[in-house]
Amino acid sequence: MPDSLFVFIDESGNFDFSNRGTNYFVMTCVAALSPLDSAASLDALKYQLLAEGHDVSGFHASEDRQFIRDRVFPLIDGLKNIKAHAIYGDKHRVAPSIQNPEGLYALFGSAIIKFAVRAYAAENYKQIIVVFDQALTKKQQGFFMGAVKPELKKLGKPFHIYFQRLISDGNGQIADYICWAKYVVLERNESRPWTALQNSLRPTDFNIFRNDHTLYY
Repeated sequence: MPDSLFVFIDESGNFDFSNRGTNYFVMTCVAALSPLDSAASLDALKYQLLAEGHDVSGFHASEDRQFIRDRVFPLIDGLKNIKAHAIYGDKHRVAPSIQNPEGLYALFGSAIIKFAVRAYAAENYKQIIVVFDQALTKKQQGFFMGAVKPELKKLGKPFHIYFQRLISDGNGQIADYICWAKYVVLERNESRPWTALQNSLRPTDFNIFRNDHTLYY
């Protein structure tokens, strides 16, 4: 499918805009023109772990045991056919008008899709396939689409947007791992997972509220 740019998007953090919620929200994308290659690499690791006697059905960073993470992170860091980017922000700086799942998703989602398109600007693909995790209700997805579609039309290429359970997709699991790695840096000051991705893959990151100094709660 070299004529399509696939973008898989996952998030970490919750939608609780109070001091009981997470401090940060992170959204990560994994972009690939050959998504079968990266997914196959993760499947190969799963089969290897099964052969070693480990009951592994898939990969989920926050739930996997440490020895599993120690196998997954080097594999992801060594992938040559993907590009990854994380957008993050302190939720205390989210304006009240978008202190809701669909508003926050629209802000982060439109920005991260633009990154993926810029990252592959030199490639001659025909359309963009965007797969988000199923974090929004059907009603919230409708609001999100209304806010994001006008921005995507400006990109000048046909596109499709889907909401799916990314944990069942190899590229979705890669996005989950990268997103979790950035999230624990911010939320727990735990840098080891993010550092493990800096040898080859080197995902970029961006603070979406870098110029906003207002705290709303």
